[in-house]
Amino acid sequence: MKITVIASLLSSAGAFLSPPAANGNGFPLSSSTATTTDLERREESTFIAQPLQDNTLKSVQAIQDISRAEYENGKFECNDGVEFWMNYNRNGKYELEDYARVTTDVSSRFFSEGGGALSYWLRHTARSGYFISNAALGTLSSQLHERLRSKEPSESKVTNALPSAASALPRILAEVALSYEQDYERISQGKYKLPYDMYTRNRQNSPLYFGSKTARFLSEAIGTLSRRNRGSEEDKRIWLSDDSIYPDYYKTAFHYQTDGWMSPDSADVYETSTETLFLGGQDVMQRTALVPLLEYANDSTTTMGESPLKVLEVGCGTGRFLTFVRDNLPLDSECTAVDLSPFYLNNARDNDKNWMSIRKRMEASNGSEGIKIDPATFVQAKGEDLPFENEEFDVVVCMYVYHEVPRDIRAQISSEMERVTKKGGMVILTDSMQKGDRPGVDSTLGNFKNMNEPYYEDYIADCLPDHFEKVGLECSTKIHCRSTKTLAFRKPI
Repeated sequence: MKITVIASLLSSAGAFLSPPAANGNGFPLSSSTATTTDLERREESTFIAQPLQDNTLKSVQAIQDISRAEYENGKFECNDGVEFWMNYNRNGKYELEDYARVTTDVSSRFFSEGGGALSYWLRHTARSGYFISNAALGTLSSQLHERLRSKEPSESKVTNALPSAASALPRILAEVALSYEQDYERISQGKYKLPYDMYTRNRQNSPLYFGSKTARFLSEAIGTLSRRNRGSEEDKRIWLSDDSIYPDYYKTAFHYQTDGWMSPDSADVYETSTETLFLGGQDVMQRTALVPLLEYANDSTTTMGESPLKVLEVGCGTGRFLTFVRDNLPLDSECTAVDLSPFYLNNARDNDKNWMSIRKRMEASNGSEGIKIDPATFVQAKGEDLPFENEEFDVVVCMYVYHEVPRDIRAQISSEMERVTKKGGMVILTDSMQKGDRPGVDSTLGNFKNMNEPYYEDYIADCLPDHFEKVGLECSTKIHCRSTKTLAFRKPI
């Protein structure tokens, strides 16, 4: 269960998809900043055009939101990205030239580094170019569809989507560029490896593969936007009956995608949709969870003896993140993943199989011909009712689940993850940022609820550490990258 919205929604869900950017207090590869004298002057004024009463109400709410985030930050050892993104365009005063300056500065630093840094930058910007093309095609296709189906000459709800999306593009690209820079910094520091599938021969390099993914994305984009524009209760329904084995909170077409999570169509297009939404930055944000996981794995080798590391992912979706986990851990590590959707689990198995074939070729090229790699284990299950023994796993990871379940279910999942984690083990939560994490986008962050995200507004105001501390876990580290944050917890010995 993860975030999925199509790129055509850049205008309607803009704050979540591409929050306004920048207080620019330095960047990972350089001490240079993106601020200008004019920008600094603009930052000094806030709410001056608003009525005093509105000003006061907004200020009170902003203080509450920031206090929640600062309370959370005080409980964790925070990486530099937490402060960076919290201060990035804190008052939302950046203009187009400021975003362009950010992107240009990041690009210049990659070029000045040369070598591996430049290779990373060129490959990732080319990848973003592909997803920008998807976003444009999706927007145009949805507009054309809306116009053809409309019998009235009245303006479609998405008529102005393309100009709005185009105006948002510099803002999004600046954030993507900064995310790439922070990702490469973590790679260069040895916190995790380069993404395996960008530096090997595999299906993602095939034009035929790209073409088929784009075609599926366009079809899904048209349907999703049509349902979103209507916004009817009928458009939110899926085929699950009231007496099915699935919980009530699951019986909705999240993001207005085809049958929510219960469709092979939505499973097949999921990764393309999310990466198009974030213009290639989704993998980068997910990889933040690798940092505490690998720090734990490396620290634990002296106490684990010969036992392989056991990792569980709760809500694995299509299993994309799990392939990064497996590629960074010793090959004898035992990885298990659960999800409620049988369709997404099928795709997760396929992703796992694809990773194994790539890794075996890599091992063979390094002289390890015929090396044995066992497949991961995939289980259909609810996060609040995990079918595992107490203290079965060293590390439990949960990706983008909490914003899609009610608060009481978040508490139950937290309890279950604690139960199946070994003493001294780690629980890692990665999900959307919340109010206060980036004050510059707080006023519009809740707009994502309009994409049939019934629990999102409650999620962004929830105090996540409370769920874990109540079941006995201890706060460890916090990492923030653009629209995503990772919270790591330790289970006391």
